[in-house]
Amino acid sequence: MIREKKTISGKLLEVDYYPVIANGNRLPLHPPKHKRSTAEQERYNRNQAIKKLIRLVNTNFDTGDILMHPTYEQSKAPRSEKEARKDITNYLRRVKRKRDAELKRVSSLLASRPDDAELQKQYKQLNKPFKYIYVIEKQTYKSGKYKGSDNWHFHLFMTGGISRDTLEDMWPDGVRCNADRFQPEKFGPESAARYMSKDPMGAHRFCCSKNLVKSTERAKDGQISARGVERLCKQRVDDREYWERKYKGYRFIRCFPRHNSYNGQWYLSVVMYKADKNTELPDWRIDEWET
Repeated sequence: MIREKKTISGKLLEVDYYPVIANGNRLPLHPPKHKRSTAEQERYNRNQAIKKLIRLVNTNFDTGDILMHPTYEQSKAPRSEKEARKDITNYLRRVKRKRDAELKRVSSLLASRPDDAELQKQYKQLNKPFKYIYVIEKQTYKSGKYKGSDNWHFHLFMTGGISRDTLEDMWPDGVRCNADRFQPEKFGPESAARYMSKDPMGAHRFCCSKNLVKSTERAKDGQISARGVERLCKQRVDDREYWERKYKGYRFIRCFPRHNSYNGQWYLSVVMYKADKNTELPDWRIDEWET
């Protein structure tokens, strides 16, 4: 039996076709007692972390939110990852307090200027729950005065509502502390991969607020046969018009067909994005999606 599983993360739609057995579990991909090599396991773990980050970011952040890259002057860099994480935690607390103060100020202004479109827009952003995701990375200097010492930088997604200049000024020890408007149409695996450290930093590759919303998953079984999935893999991989008819309102990005030599089954993943014809689509070149 074939399952069609949709994962909806904001404007991002992933559709996976794969075989399941009678109890609903996936068909085994490998022989019993199969074990991935260390390199395979590391690649698998990294790709899973990237997929998780992509889905969380697309589900919880949109145009008007912030993507920020705080770092330190070399002379002021923390001595440890623990200290760096303490700094970003304290910074996020300050941002939250600033948002609360700004919300009160904007609410007061709206009382006398209820038709002010900019104030209405800012109020809407500030009235949202404050959410964030950050990735921490370490850089070890290989030469110069600080050779052998570490520095740290972050890639921080957070709810908008405060000006970018204000957010940059609130980071005390920053150099090149750029706060940009988050552009969801440009955030795909390549962007996520750039923001993930090559090696795990501490217990987590990234940290996030507890109020993040998870992707929505929907599954249907038995709507297509194994032979039907094979035909899709061989005939429809690059058929943009077909997929955009099938999943109306979404634009086609990529298909990933795979054949499993152990169980003899075909697998297919389709990536779509809700956008009009003039919107730039996320770059999506990573092929090592889990079968």
